[in-house]
Amino acid sequence: MTTIKNPSVKEVMSKRLKTLHPKDTVKSAKELFDQYDIHHLPVQVMGELKGILSLGDLLYLEGITNNSFDEFVRKRLYKSTTVDEVMTARPYCIEDTAPLSEALDVMLSKGINCLPVKSDDKLVGIITSRDMIKYLRKNLINI
Repeated sequence: MTTIKNPSVKEVMSKRLKTLHPKDTVKSAKELFDQYDIHHLPVQVMGELKGILSLGDLLYLEGITNNSFDEFVRKRLYKSTTVDEVMTARPYCIEDTAPLSEALDVMLSKGINCLPVKSDDKLVGIITSRDMIKYLRKNLINI
């Protein structure tokens, strides 16, 4: 059986973060998701993590608004809904020094696809299931 080293979260996480403010509109969040081809955005106020918004959260909201028979209402809701109305408040987080296996265990047990990463209670990155898959692929040894 081949084993792969268990690096710290900081060796695998994404460090270049795009973030949102709770009062940003869902429309502006969707633009960030589309522009940067990402699926999760931390939500902060003055450097303090308040929540996480996933692309799935927006797709759920779009599904609700797309079922509206009144297009005006649907468009208005999408433009006026703020991030804090659909984000996950107080998300699970992990320290950057934690082993990758711990992040994986948390994500599996909680049924989530990302964890904000903190160092000394400051947001320093985000680790996603995609980051883990990319790490695994890079470090697999062909047998």
